[in-house]
Amino acid sequence: MKKLLLVDLDGTIREPISGQKFINHPQDQRPIAGAPQALEHFANEGYKIAGITNQAGVASGHKSLADCLKEQQRTLELFPAIDRIYLCPDFEGLHLWEVDRFKKVHLSEFPQYSDLKGNFRKPNPGMLWAAARLYEPEHSLYVGDRDEDKAAATTAGIDFMWAWDWRAEFGGAIDGNP
Repeated sequence: MKKLLLVDLDGTIREPISGQKFINHPQDQRPIAGAPQALEHFANEGYKIAGITNQAGVASGHKSLADCLKEQQRTLELFPAIDRIYLCPDFEGLHLWEVDRFKKVHLSEFPQYSDLKGNFRKPNPGMLWAAARLYEPEHSLYVGDRDEDKAAATTAGIDFMWAWDWRAEFGGAIDGNP
């Protein structure tokens, strides 16, 4: 059975080292307790793993797209179990980037994703559907920490789990807080 684990990034598996609300530069991130162990567990269970993230900091001018893409590559270094990351850097949900360890691709420029334009930004399901098109899973699970994550999973028809419950199984916080 082909299985896919989709994980939100900020507040689900990573947090800023700086103590700020958001990651300020590519190196300003660290794993949240329990997240690396949870990811490894799912990888060992045969899941392909992809990150899903809105990156409003680009659209609002807090970081450049180039730094944002480097930030995702740093995340892949911190979490070797993650295969690739999908990100939407605009408020309108028109742009989708796929980042892996070697390349950064602007997927929304490809015709096979044109039907998803305008739906990439969560709570819309476009990023989740784009990942599902690549992996063609028989079972998927999305883990997140915000209502918009749950809404995206529900609309996409994908099972959802709250981040703190998921991490708690592997040594993370159990009080409902990231």
